[in-house]
Amino acid sequence: MRVKICGVTSPEDAALACELGADLIGINFWPKSPRAVSVELGRAVADAARGRALVAGVFVDERPATIAETAAAVKLDLVQVHGDEEPEVLRELAREGVAPGKTIRAFRVGAGFDAAREVEPWEACWGFLFDASRPGMYGGTGEAWPWRRVAGFDDASGRTPRRVLVAGGIAPGRLRSLLAAAGEWRPWGIDVCSGVELVPGRKDPAKLRALFEEIRDVEAPTLA
Repeated sequence: MRVKICGVTSPEDAALACELGADLIGINFWPKSPRAVSVELGRAVADAARGRALVAGVFVDERPATIAETAAAVKLDLVQVHGDEEPEVLRELAREGVAPGKTIRAFRVGAGFDAAREVEPWEACWGFLFDASRPGMYGGTGEAWPWRRVAGFDDASGRTPRRVLVAGGIAPGRLRSLLAAAGEWRPWGIDVCSGVELVPGRKDPAKLRALFEEIRDVEAPTLA
């Protein structure tokens, strides 16, 4: 599984996450988030991870022109739309120079969520993130949900498998039980935010290390 550490607000946290094995670093540019950073700080965080992990900027219902400007200034690898955006935003972003293949679409999964139906208009995206649904929140809830609701969605019927990341309730000591509840299915990656924090926006080095140790333990081959 790939690992995305999201809500990173300091170069030090970004560097440590990369050192431990993070594949993606998420930087939040939504002003209402407790993990929001300025463009200048976002660039410093991205520089600390550059070349070691992909850097994704998180946006909520932001103007495509502003997303593109921020992506260029920070030199983001990916942009993540995490609000109530409609599929039309992909065309608007493309006109601003951000291709669909550089975009992650986030979905909030509640009861009755139909992954295939919801994702179809966004098929051109680089990947998809599924998080817990909680009224009034766009992520970072720390709430677990049944991953089986999207299990198997990454099987693209003979095409290149979709990149599916799951978030919500992931923390040291909990990953194994979350995976067990999903059966034999494994997501392409996991997205971790509040589960490895001291306070919103500041990562806990001990929790980060414990998480990556658990991931290595979960993925270690079983000897007969």
